[in-house]
This record gives sequence, C-alpha cells and structure tokens, in this order.
Amino acid sequence: MRKRILILIAMMLAFTMIFVSCSKKDEGVGEPLETPTTTAEPEELTRETIIYYEDDAGYLVPVMRKIPWVEGIAKYTLRVMMDTPEQQEDLMMMGLRPLLPADTEILGMSIKDGIAKLDLNDAVLKCKDAAEESNMIQGIVLTLAGFSTIDKVQFMFNGKILDTMPHGTVVKEPIGPADVNLEIADDASVQGAKVTVFFQSTSSSLYDYLIPVTRITSSENATLETAINELLKGPKDTDNMTIDIPPDTKLLGVQMDDGITYINFSKEFKSLANSEESEELVLRAIKLVAMQFPEVEKVEILVDGKPYSGKTRLDSVPVFANEW
Repeated sequence: MRKRILILIAMMLAFTMIFVSCSKKDEGVGEPLETPTTTAEPEELTRETIIYYEDDAGYLVPVMRKIPWVEGIAKYTLRVMMDTPEQQEDLMMMGLRPLLPADTEILGMSIKDGIAKLDLNDAVLKCKDAAEESNMIQGIVLTLAGFSTIDKVQFMFNGKILDTMPHGTVVKEPIGPADVNLEIADDASVQGAKVTVFFQSTSSSLYDYLIPVTRITSSENATLETAINELLKGPKDTDNMTIDIPPDTKLLGVQMDDGITYINFSKEFKSLANSEESEELVLRAIKLVAMQFPEVEKVEILVDGKPYSGKTRLDSVPVFANEW
C-alpha cells in the first residue's frame, strides 16, 4: 500500500513539472534546457625556480617559486624580482624584499653560448649604497644561472656596457655566480677552502627561512666533514642568524655506502626530536649542506651509529632552502 502511495505522489509531481514547463514556454520566458557541459581547465605548467631576494639584515635569501612556463621564462622571472605592490604583498610574510626597483624596465635580453645579455634601464643605477648595488647584481646572476642555458650575465644599461656602476660594482665583463653572503674571516691570513652552510633567520617575520652563508675555512679541501663541522660552529652574525642544533653536538664521522651518505652525530643530537618547530629546518640545513657535494646522492642521519628517529622524515625534506 505504501509503495502505491509513493508511486501516485511521484506521478503527481511529474505532471506538475510538465504543466509548469509548458506554461513558461507558452509565455516565451523559457527555453528547452540543455545539460551543461564542463571542460576541465588544463593544469598550468610551472617551473620550480630559485629566486633571490633580500632580507632586512641585507642577506641574499633564495626562495623556490613556481613560475609559469611562458615564452621568455627567464625574463618573466626577473619581473618577479621587481619591487611591485604584488611582490611586496607576496613577500611581506617572509620579511623579504625584491632586489629590483619597481620602475625597472627590461629593454632587451638574449642568450647565446651560455651568456645572457641583459639590458636594463637607468632605474637600477639608483641604489642607495654599494651593498644594495652588489646584492642586486649578484641576486640577478644567481637567479638567472639557475637556468641550464645561462652560465654568466653580461649587464647593459640603456644599451651600453659600463665599467662600473655608481657605487663601484664592476660590470664590464660577463658575471658568473659568486660566493653568496660571503663571511669576512676573523683572521685575514686564512685562505682555506670555502663551503656553504645554512643558518636560520632570527628576523621578526612570521616565516622561518634559511640563509646560505659562504664560509672560508682553515681546511685545504672542501669536504662534507669540513662543511658539517662549520655548520655545528653556528653563525658568526648571531644577531640575525641561529641554528637550533642541540648544544655540544659533535660530528662522529661521515661514511658513504651503496650510494647513501651517512652523517653520524653524537648522542646530544637526539634531543632535536623534542623540538618540532626546529627539527625540519635543522634537517633541511644539514641536507642542503650535504647536497652541495656532487658525490652525495642520498643522506641518512645517525646518532651514535643508530638511525635518527624524529617526527620529520629526512627523505621528505626538500632540497631547496625556502619555498613560497
């Protein structure tokens, strides 16, 4: 009986809908409905590109950003380095600022035999001091050298090659990537190998980021052991940088076996697992230090010879310093 009642109700609803539809068609306000078709938007192709910016302390900071794969992607990347309101908004949370003035114009750019000829307007010649000028040039070179077709950059200004910029930065010849955030050695006589280490920023921004530092060591050769020991020493500029490696941690050794590089720390390192906020950044700093050496393919961390067990898996840690 209940089933019959439901059938009757369904038939009444159907007749009602037909009557309403016919009425609207007669009034000229309705058209036969078509089933809407949706076409899925193709996913935008992007390239993971390391772009350099500057923090409040004047350090160059690399940030991985996803840049659309457009024609002239290198030129497009330079526009992302300009001090426009859009870029200011993007970088505000990180406490970083773009290296190029807002009124920068790219007058021309060509790439041949690994040399990118970059022609910029006068806006880039108005830096406030030598440090800002040098950072701008170095940041552009480091960013563009991230493209496989570019090894060096020949700067031009309004179509002319200058010997030096107003504050003394030499730009006469093509410029290749240099030592990023080079530390001044305490002892000027130290002329050892250079290694790159990564420290955490202590800025007031809401975003924690890593700063690469090129350090001159007393060692003749740049080895992974040397680099890790320099990382354990911590930053010299303690006002702007730190590293949350547990105090008194020592490097017990480095060993390569079957394509894996094992970095063995003393027992103190184990307490890093208790600091969830710091663990990911410390592991990322260690991984970045290790991956600068071509022979290192995969990294594992040991504590007193046993696998380190924390909340962060090392293989999930990215191989770029910062992401936005």
